[in-house]
Amino acid sequence: MENDAGQNGKIGSPEEISYLIKTINDDRLKVCLDSAHLFESGVDIRKIDSVEKFSQQLTQLNLVDKLVCLHLNDSATALDSHRDMHANIGEGEIGLEGLKNLINHSTFNSLPLILEVPGENRAGCDEKNITLVKGLIN
Repeated sequence: MENDAGQNGKIGSPEEISYLIKTINDDRLKVCLDSAHLFESGVDIRKIDSVEKFSQQLTQLNLVDKLVCLHLNDSATALDSHRDMHANIGEGEIGLEGLKNLINHSTFNSLPLILEVPGENRAGCDEKNITLVKGLIN
C-alpha cells in the first residue's frame, strides 16, 4: 500500500494504512512511501525535525517493519496542497535538501529507491534524475 497526498476520498494516510494492515492481518501486505505524497499531505521533509516526527509516527503505528520501498520524487505542488503532482528530482517544492533529509534518515536509508518522476521531456526516469539521487546518498 502507498501513502496518499491527502486528497478527499482517498485512503492512504499513515493511520488508515495502519488500520488496514491490522484488520487484514496478512504478512504479505507491505508499505511503499511516496516522498511527494508525504510533502503534499503536510509532512515537511525539508525539515529534519519533521522527518524525525514522521518516523516516530510510523513507529507508533507499527509501520516501520512494513516499509519495503520509497517512491522518490519531488513535488510540483506546495506543502499540504493535497494534490498529487510529481516533479523531477530537485525541480519541485521539496528540493534536493528535503529529499536528502528523507533518504538519509535512519528509518528510511535502507529502503530501495524507485524513481517516479516525469523525466526529461516527460519520458520517465533518466540519467539526470538518477545522478542527482546518487549525489544525495550519504
